[in-house]
Amino acid sequence: MVLPKGKRNNTHMNKSQESDARGFYKNLLLIVEEEKRRISRDLHDETGQIVIALGASLNIIEKELKEGNIDRAIDLINGSRTSIQEIASRMKSMAFTLRPPGLDILGLGAVLREYFSQSTKSSSIKIEFRENLADTKLDKDVEIALYRIIQEAIYNILKHSHAKKVDIDLIVNNRELQVIIRDDGIGFDIEEYKSQNDLTGLGLRGIKERVDILDGTFSIESILGKGTVLKINLPLD
Repeated sequence: MVLPKGKRNNTHMNKSQESDARGFYKNLLLIVEEEKRRISRDLHDETGQIVIALGASLNIIEKELKEGNIDRAIDLINGSRTSIQEIASRMKSMAFTLRPPGLDILGLGAVLREYFSQSTKSSSIKIEFRENLADTKLDKDVEIALYRIIQEAIYNILKHSHAKKVDIDLIVNNRELQVIIRDDGIGFDIEEYKSQNDLTGLGLRGIKERVDILDGTFSIESILGKGTVLKINLPLD
């Protein structure tokens, strides 16, 4: 049986839509897994070691109390209190990283400035941020995606680049939003990176998947010893 022309076209369109949907949800799953890895990594690195040290300190406090060394036990308790405060501070920072509470109220520009401020407090890096979002109302999904993209880029720079300075531009121009992130770090061999076609090692897969979902373009340039430039263009329509 031969289907009418219109039926054949509709069948082809449905298969194309199904393929697009599968690709879309595959990308979403990759991003979710990337977020899970980030949370696991942060819990281990940021709080896990402190909690282990705190447990060891409690054992020592118990021993000192049994031996009647009250002053020594009090000193250890004070040190443990400091550790608890540090854990609370780091958990607050992690909560901010997962979902900035001010994003819906203050907007992306203000939240990013707060994030950059926190990043520079925990490292010696200098971040300069320029944006012109004051007169632009971004979709909430676009805002959180951009926050995640920039967050991942900064994490990569802090972890791998040994950079002293980062310049970040977030500019709206002619219904297009451009993100440019430059660092003065050690860079890497871009040709080797392209030949491997592996975004995972540099932590860039999550960035690329988010950009793809937003129908944007993504490029990266790097020169050994001269830093890296990440460029993203997103349509705002």
